[in-house]
Amino acid sequence: MKRIWILLVFATVTHPAVAFQQTISIQSTDDSSPKELSKQLSATEETARLSDLIENAVDWYELRSGPESSLVLKSRPVMRWRNVTRGQDGEAMMVIWTDGQRPEAVASIYPWQENLVHEMDSLSRGRTLRALDDGSIVWAPQEVGIQFRPVPEAMSPSATPVLRQREMKILAARFSGVMTGWRSDDTDREELRLLPRPLYRYEIPADKKRSDHVIDGSLLAFVSGTDPEIILVLEAFDDGTSRHWEYACVRATSGGLEMSLDKTVIWTAQKHPVADQITLPHMSLRKPAE
Repeated sequence: MKRIWILLVFATVTHPAVAFQQTISIQSTDDSSPKELSKQLSATEETARLSDLIENAVDWYELRSGPESSLVLKSRPVMRWRNVTRGQDGEAMMVIWTDGQRPEAVASIYPWQENLVHEMDSLSRGRTLRALDDGSIVWAPQEVGIQFRPVPEAMSPSATPVLRQREMKILAARFSGVMTGWRSDDTDREELRLLPRPLYRYEIPADKKRSDHVIDGSLLAFVSGTDPEIILVLEAFDDGTSRHWEYACVRATSGGLEMSLDKTVIWTAQKHPVADQITLPHMSLRKPAE
């Protein structure tokens, strides 16, 4: 049987933070009907359309923080992935919003059930955070986004960014993540893999001290395949009296999660969290994928 391969290349994304080229192969045989080939081409075109839509959706919402929400945060894509095992059409994107230095919010943007979802999570240490859609507030968490704790038995953060980067790599290796999934009996439990490179690194210049006393930090992803499930935040803290490393964990899925430090569970996230309350630090915003 003769086989014919059709190679389609879509050069769709040119964002400076996440550049990619999408290549899709369609397999056909000499007895393939025009109808079957047309279906494959239509599916390919739909995948490309969704990828373009996600790229444009990065700035659907304006995020603000600070007193009276006066500071407009800057969006920055940090990762792309696709999870076909969960029926996901098209690629997904992870985006962060920074105050020019530190990330204050993160979102996974993905197509689901004819909608485009922004699964939002606050990374704020205490600032007021707002998401607006055409001037209307659609997300306004009323509590701190994540809880930071000192990393036990950790070295003091070094004086230089290069040495601190090495220290973050050493500290990250002490953590391990598990997705306990969606089933009540945990039969879909899965060990997660730590990506070797941070999603985002933010070192704070010495002449730009912050009120939250953060001097350096990284966002690291624990993934299933290439799909991020847990974000580990490592930050160097220095308030003039104490200089140490702190960590926090952020969910990036609606499944249950566990994080361990030195093989001891130190954080869990419940299955099927509430995701439609405007005042909670975790919320899903949805719009038709048109």
